[in-house]
Amino acid sequence: MCSQDSIVSTTSKFHKVVVELGIGDGQLLEKVARNQKSTNTCYVGIEIDAKQIQVASDKLRENNVYLINESFEKVLSCFPDNYADEFIFVLPPPNYIDRAKESLWIPFYQDIYKKLKEKGTLTIVTEITNDLLEPVTDDEFRTWKNWLICRFVNLGFMIKESFDDSPVYYRSHYLEQFRGDRSRIKIITLILIKPSF
Repeated sequence: MCSQDSIVSTTSKFHKVVVELGIGDGQLLEKVARNQKSTNTCYVGIEIDAKQIQVASDKLRENNVYLINESFEKVLSCFPDNYADEFIFVLPPPNYIDRAKESLWIPFYQDIYKKLKEKGTLTIVTEITNDLLEPVTDDEFRTWKNWLICRFVNLGFMIKESFDDSPVYYRSHYLEQFRGDRSRIKIITLILIKPSF
């Protein structure tokens, strides 16, 4: 299990800390680290699946990558407040984004907000599907998108950017699969910022 001291001591020599929640096999974190090309940035990947974290550790061997095999909640509790410059959460599981489970996930994002530095960002890439797996109408998508944005603004975030897709260099098995079915699976990216006061 991680501790606040071990995380802070490991990352303290870096100017910036980027955290990906649910790294899976590490494909996306590898792309993000290579795209940003910063040796002054520490990339922290969190994944609960031990097999996936092993695959990720085999491909992410850089000195500025720190992988943690644990649940999001446990690791977040180890981070000091105002710690991370960026959180990335791609295709969150339903307990972390679905409308019907909102009361479960609001406290999680409140915690992320506390752990972000001022002007830090939370990038969420998520999707909507029709309950009957029919094509998602433009109206359904617009209503869902507005609801989602409203929830995060109510948590204190400001919208830095939002667009209907994922960032170009974001690659993962599921993103590629979802991009192939754009009528039934609509993707949105929200880049949220913690304002400075």
